[in-house]
Amino acid sequence: MTFYPFKSFWKRWLARAFDAVGGMLFFPFRLSRKPLDLTAVTRILVIRLDHIGDVVMSRPAIRALHKKFPHAAIDLIVTDDIAPLFEDSKEIRTVIAAKHSWFNRKASFDQKWNEFWRLIKILKPNLYDVGIDLRGDLRNILILRLAGIKRTIGYGITGGGFLLNEAVPHDASRHQVRLNLDLLGSFHIAQDNKLLPFEYSPEKSRKFWQKIQTLPPTTLLPRVAIHMGSGYPSKRWPFENFKALIQKIDRDSLAQIVLIGTAAEKSAAPDLKRNSGRIIDLRGETDLPDLPILLDVCDIFIGNDSGPAHIAAAQGLEIVLLASGTNDIQLWHPWTERLSILRHEVPCSPCGAEICPVEGHPCVEQITVDQALNAFLSVLARLQKRT
Repeated sequence: MTFYPFKSFWKRWLARAFDAVGGMLFFPFRLSRKPLDLTAVTRILVIRLDHIGDVVMSRPAIRALHKKFPHAAIDLIVTDDIAPLFEDSKEIRTVIAAKHSWFNRKASFDQKWNEFWRLIKILKPNLYDVGIDLRGDLRNILILRLAGIKRTIGYGITGGGFLLNEAVPHDASRHQVRLNLDLLGSFHIAQDNKLLPFEYSPEKSRKFWQKIQTLPPTTLLPRVAIHMGSGYPSKRWPFENFKALIQKIDRDSLAQIVLIGTAAEKSAAPDLKRNSGRIIDLRGETDLPDLPILLDVCDIFIGNDSGPAHIAAAQGLEIVLLASGTNDIQLWHPWTERLSILRHEVPCSPCGAEICPVEGHPCVEQITVDQALNAFLSVLARLQKRT
């Protein structure tokens, strides 16, 4: 039986009913589908229209496709804010930026609807041999079908599995990286699940360091990037805790601290009172495509479960992750062995809530500053042993 992740009974019921009716109507067409000639694959489309961390975790699957089909052109659809991260990727021919995806809360229904048809119009002339939806989203499946792609692969967990040539069984106990790789099973790919760093051109690096003159590329101290923001309030460790942690690291001259984040995150968490030049506040001064360049000169990342944490993992940093109970962190954590997860177990996890409904927000507020400091010191000791 298909796994449907909806919390609402009615949504699960509608998805099952939709699949039952659609499965019967499309049954004759499924019998007539011809197997795909793998030697003839020259164009592949991958869709991952959601959040930064989810897209980062799709990269091992994209690399696996590139290894299996080295001469095929692989195109990737992501949201327009994430697209610049892939501009210099050697594995992707074209990054197609979706301007008003259905995950964009600021976009109107009309904008999302028009974007849906704009993407189909762009994709149809490309005559893709294979289309893969990594999320398991009915809207993505419809794009693949309406774009006329020869072979479509995905998870039918929100309905529409009958529209796919290959609806892969979804194992909800698998980490997201492994779930993405599971979709490639029929290609018999030797799976390498290592997360490689994001690539960027020397010109981009040069322009970045010209722009950020307050941060020298090298330092005698270890350098720690700290990100206090996250996509949802439910995932945020309190600002006062971050402030106390930063002051303790700075007081003992343990590291140079680089604060990263958006201008909005900076305004929500006011400037820290800095007693030394070891704290450099770059919040609001860097864009998402700048993060790989910046993180490549850092050693440690401390922050909430967020997109920057996943990018830091890709760039090879040690990660101290302050994890809320919003997600099952064992299935969504940054994909790296250099990971220290701090969390406080609560019975209501995973809740999926954007704002914690429990007084005191115990899943993150019960994580103490001393716990975070001790995790940081342990990572620091490991780094010193390496050198």
